[in-house]
Amino acid sequence: MRIVLLNILLLFSYQSYSQKNIEINQKDGTQIKIKAVNDFEKLEITTSKNNKIQVIDSIETSISGREMHFAIEDYNFDGYQDFATYHLDDGMGVYTIFQLFIYDPTNSQFKQLKMPRNFGSECDEFCDIQINKKKKTIQSSCRGGARWHTDVWKFDKNKNLILLKK
Repeated sequence: MRIVLLNILLLFSYQSYSQKNIEINQKDGTQIKIKAVNDFEKLEITTSKNNKIQVIDSIETSISGREMHFAIEDYNFDGYQDFATYHLDDGMGVYTIFQLFIYDPTNSQFKQLKMPRNFGSECDEFCDIQINKKKKTIQSSCRGGARWHTDVWKFDKNKNLILLKK
């Protein structure tokens, strides 16, 4: 009986842990549904504002088959919910790699937030993201060789991502 209960608990835990669809309710009443297709091969996004489906097919998945996940957060501090896809790194699994997608309320679409290359950041992708809502910053920490590096990012008045500290 214990084994049956344990298997049921593990099955339930796995189903709730590996979420493949999310829903976001924006502050303007827009409802958004995001569906991961073929194990995050692409994302299909629908909104209550229109009947169009936005397809994002540039999702970086784990090459070693690590589980993909969603996170919902206001990454650019504009009051609208954005989302991220993430997975553990393919090495030792010591940090989490994120792709951030920013919501544009004017067209009800999401756009991937790319890390600017001309700022000389230590990390070449967003890792172990931490949000500081009070300072309106995004911290990204990665490992290079035997060292940990931390970059702190902020959006300027033109909504461009700039590096504050590396």
